[in-house]
Amino acid sequence: MISPLAFGQRRQGLSLQGVVVDQEDIPIPFCTVVVKGLDKGGYTKEDGSFEIKNIHQKEVELIVNHIGHKTANVSVQLSRNNHEGIIIQLEDEGVKLDEVVVYGESEATKMEKEGYSSTSISTEKFEIQSVELNAILDQTSGINVRNEGGLGSRTRYSINGLSGNSVRFFIDGIPMEYYGASYSLNSIPVSLIEEMQVYKGVVPVNLGADALGGAVNIKTKNQGQNSLGFSYSLGSFNTHQVALNGNYRNKNNGLTFRGSVFYNYSDNNYKVWGDDVYVVDPNTGRIDRSIVAERFNDGFESMGTKLDFGFTDVKWADQLMISLLYSDMYKEVQHGATMNVPFGERFYTQGNVVPSIHYKKSDFLTEGLEIDVFTSFAMNSRTLVDSTTNKYNWHGDIWAQNPSGGEAGTPLHSTTDEGTLINRFNASYSINDQNRFNFNVIHTEYKRTAFNRKAPIGQDTSNNYTKMSKNLMGLSYSNSSFNDRLRSNVFGKVYNYNVNMLDHEYINGEYYPVYHSNSDNNYGYGLAIGYDITKDITLQLSSEQAVRLPEPDELFGNFSENIHAAIDLKPEVSKNVNLGLRFGEYYWNEHSMTFSTTLFHRSVSNMIQQSTQVVDGVDIFVNENFGEITSKGIDFQIDYDYKRQFEITLSGAYNDTRYMSLYDIYGRENMYYGSRLKNEPFLQFNSSVRYRFSRQWIKKGELSMFWNMRYVYDYYRHWENIGSDNKDLIPSQWINDLGVSYRLPNNKLALSLDLKNMFNTQVFDNFAIQQPGRGVYFKVNYSIF
Repeated sequence: MISPLAFGQRRQGLSLQGVVVDQEDIPIPFCTVVVKGLDKGGYTKEDGSFEIKNIHQKEVELIVNHIGHKTANVSVQLSRNNHEGIIIQLEDEGVKLDEVVVYGESEATKMEKEGYSSTSISTEKFEIQSVELNAILDQTSGINVRNEGGLGSRTRYSINGLSGNSVRFFIDGIPMEYYGASYSLNSIPVSLIEEMQVYKGVVPVNLGADALGGAVNIKTKNQGQNSLGFSYSLGSFNTHQVALNGNYRNKNNGLTFRGSVFYNYSDNNYKVWGDDVYVVDPNTGRIDRSIVAERFNDGFESMGTKLDFGFTDVKWADQLMISLLYSDMYKEVQHGATMNVPFGERFYTQGNVVPSIHYKKSDFLTEGLEIDVFTSFAMNSRTLVDSTTNKYNWHGDIWAQNPSGGEAGTPLHSTTDEGTLINRFNASYSINDQNRFNFNVIHTEYKRTAFNRKAPIGQDTSNNYTKMSKNLMGLSYSNSSFNDRLRSNVFGKVYNYNVNMLDHEYINGEYYPVYHSNSDNNYGYGLAIGYDITKDITLQLSSEQAVRLPEPDELFGNFSENIHAAIDLKPEVSKNVNLGLRFGEYYWNEHSMTFSTTLFHRSVSNMIQQSTQVVDGVDIFVNENFGEITSKGIDFQIDYDYKRQFEITLSGAYNDTRYMSLYDIYGRENMYYGSRLKNEPFLQFNSSVRYRFSRQWIKKGELSMFWNMRYVYDYYRHWENIGSDNKDLIPSQWINDLGVSYRLPNNKLALSLDLKNMFNTQVFDNFAIQQPGRGVYFKVNYSIF
């Protein structure tokens, strides 16, 4: 049975959208939907919906299959001017038969076989869990996510051994750093995200990034159907997370409205203990390291909304959207770069307002030409307050006074205002189905001013400013041959940036202006090749000379995160190579399996590494060029599935990242030569098990259970070749999470219960900062329509 619902045109052909339901009109998840005669298809989502992209035929036949239902063959007419779609109703199978399944490649599989070392992560199965985007990324092979505390804390990412700003983040192809910390992976709810695309080492031109170690592109939901959904999560440490998102489209004229709202709050008052958590008896001077303390100045609150208004899937535009993003954040700061000195009153706030306009059109003026234009101006203001004269210990008590004020050094009540203009233009031209060119250019203008109300004489910064302009340009050519068995992409990139800074020196009662400037021009190039040795075995090779330009916070510092300025930083340059094999998806009886592995090598010059220094008795972060770094290793992932009910994922990564400069910047012999980078884990494993109870056990609705495990091998906090045998070691860690979820039969209401760090393991991360212990979280998801 078939009825109209929603079609849509997409790049490189048409897309077909729809939903599969049973005889009671209840959506059926995990149905197989395949275009007959084409290598296209996949499974329906939790809500029974599906989408098949890049169809070049005007009439197709779908084969729809699900256990316990009769196989349906459905003929569909597609048209560029027809945005209606399909509802497919399956009949119950009266007699139990062996399942007959026809498989096709999903869009995610096609992406992973292009030649880049890449992974597509669907967030669908995580939507109803109390989980953050960072936790999902952390389960992916080759990626390491390290936090400095609980919800809202500063986060550091690593891909195949390269970390920090070497990894770039995008949201719908737009660089995410311009949205500010209040709109980040720590705060965006999973329910607003469709998928995350991870590129390791080699990044395609269309993202327009100066990414050295890799990139993550977060794709927000772009539903063709009208919808409105709500979620609320409540958990340990007084954690609350709320999200509301909706979509409306008038099918007659294409008028579209999308909106999302989120709110997050947590006290982050979890227990901490260990060598860095101690109190000193003021009378005897005795140090007590046996205490178990509760974090008392680590609260986090964020809120935001994103509103889009415009037209979609009309003759003159695939999309024309005017958007406004607003977000706001309040974050208390418990300590500096390490946990040695607790703070009791330090905090900062940040707000962002980002208006933008986005236009996309396929077959622009001529068939095969697609353009994508984006313009935005991001306004960001952050305020840091650290002016108290009180000194706190880990009991939360005031134990001393600092007459000059300031827990992390000099007293601060500073406001930093930033403005960033972003212009991006992307054009691609498909000569035919086998040959395609892509051109991308992104230009940004950044300016920052700051004012410290507590600045003593000679340290006023109100007349200072910093400016930075950045230009990135890329051109690529893609080809597919031998019936699409060989896919190749070659590209070139050009990088340019200019920095201007006005500072003032206070000499003999007078301020004297001091100007600083810096600029750099660089280039990169690379290729990506994917070859299907057989239908189920793909060989992948990718290589790139990549360049990463320093970020404003690296150059100019960020006192709210204890980062000091380093204006003389040089761009990083890296030669990256990946060699990968992908096996599968293999099917036998009711089982399926996929295995993928990648060997990688990175050779980095002028790597920017963050280290700690002690200033006025407090640990602070400093960025510096570390010279020559090499990183090599291997990652793998195995996915197993039985009847779409029982799923196992096992992944792991080993990277050997070492400091390879013979001499330091002063020409002296480098004592760290050949050492692993300090404070960098090098061996990790992840596993995930999920089971959906069959209808024999649960007659109505859907009940699922899951278990996640993460293992990190021990690593040194500081350089491994310096010091005695009793060096500071961050121990091996096993972290286990357990959860259960239930989706009601009408598919509108879903409930989940998550137990994180179930064994209350002491978990450490960046510079031995302790993470939350055991936590229990309950979440409600409701689809209003």
